[in-house]
Amino acid sequence: MINLFRADGGDGARRVAFLYWGRRGAMPRFTLELGSTAASMPSIAPLISVSRSNALIEEIQSLGDNVMSVDTFETGLGALTRIDRIRRLRRELAAALDKHAIEAVVTLMPHVWTPLIIPALRLKQAGRRYAVVVHDGQPHPGDPTARVLSWLHRDLAASDRVVTLSQTVADQLVQAKKIPAERITTLFMPDLIYPDRQHRRSRDLRRPLQLLFFGRIMPYRGLGLFVDALMLLRQRGIMVEAGIFGEGDLGANAARLAELGARVENRWIAEAEIGGILASHDVMVLSHVEASQSGVAAIAHGGYLPIVVTPVSGLIEQVDHGRTGLVAAAVSAEALAAEIERLAEDAGLYDLIAANVTETAAARSMTRFIQELCDVVLDP
Repeated sequence: MINLFRADGGDGARRVAFLYWGRRGAMPRFTLELGSTAASMPSIAPLISVSRSNALIEEIQSLGDNVMSVDTFETGLGALTRIDRIRRLRRELAAALDKHAIEAVVTLMPHVWTPLIIPALRLKQAGRRYAVVVHDGQPHPGDPTARVLSWLHRDLAASDRVVTLSQTVADQLVQAKKIPAERITTLFMPDLIYPDRQHRRSRDLRRPLQLLFFGRIMPYRGLGLFVDALMLLRQRGIMVEAGIFGEGDLGANAARLAELGARVENRWIAEAEIGGILASHDVMVLSHVEASQSGVAAIAHGGYLPIVVTPVSGLIEQVDHGRTGLVAAAVSAEALAAEIERLAEDAGLYDLIAANVTETAAARSMTRFIQELCDVVLDP
């Protein structure tokens, strides 16, 4: 079944359909913010197509007349067993594009079904442009979704424009000969804003600096490196405390985190919890050993948190060193600990960075992202 509402674009509004059929992670929040922001912009008449399995489906549906809810699947097995829905989704999406006089379609993140659906829509023949936002140019070590990345990249062939959120991903696509450089536009990862966020209070050197490691625990995210840095800081008598929030295999780090007295919530973190978690910490630490760009960094900045990152790939594109966070000199526990120590011991530096995160928010806003994305798609 499908819920289809009529979108009233108004005089001069450009009609763009945004598709995201995934279920959870940072992208439901991304899609909700994009949909609510686009709906408030007089220059755009959006159609937002989302799965009913989306973690924020009720909030997205509350946007009203410009939301199209579709049935996909809730498990990996369902991608195959519910394949009967693909033909119906093709027909219903084609009808929606016609009804809303859509000029361009943007896939916000490739879905396992989009390579089967988008070509059948014959967008070019209908005079519609198609763009796909590519989040990863190559597989992340230890990430199970790596097995389907090549399939997801089939969307690139059908696109008029490929949009990346970091130059790192653009370079990876070109190097792998997935797409020529002239068909790629690099934008940025906008801040993701959760309820209950709070502006940073001034650094009080009498209390420990509260460090946050957030998100799915996978090898490329470097939890072991983070724990090594914590141990170095404790050995030096630096007052820090840590919270680890996310599902995944802790491995040998479980015992070390217990020894350090860290708070560990080793589970999937519900949307409703995230704002409070951000508000109770001072710094987000991204100890990645590899990265494209990071939704966690966008969540941190959306919650006004300074960030400390390792100097890998797309992370260094998201952090303005000394202004919105700090970039370690090397991918090592020693280098990571050194930057954390600066924020723990220098109240002036912490306060400056926290203020800059707030003051530079407009440059990372969803409004700016939508404007630039639509310029790329509609006015090549």
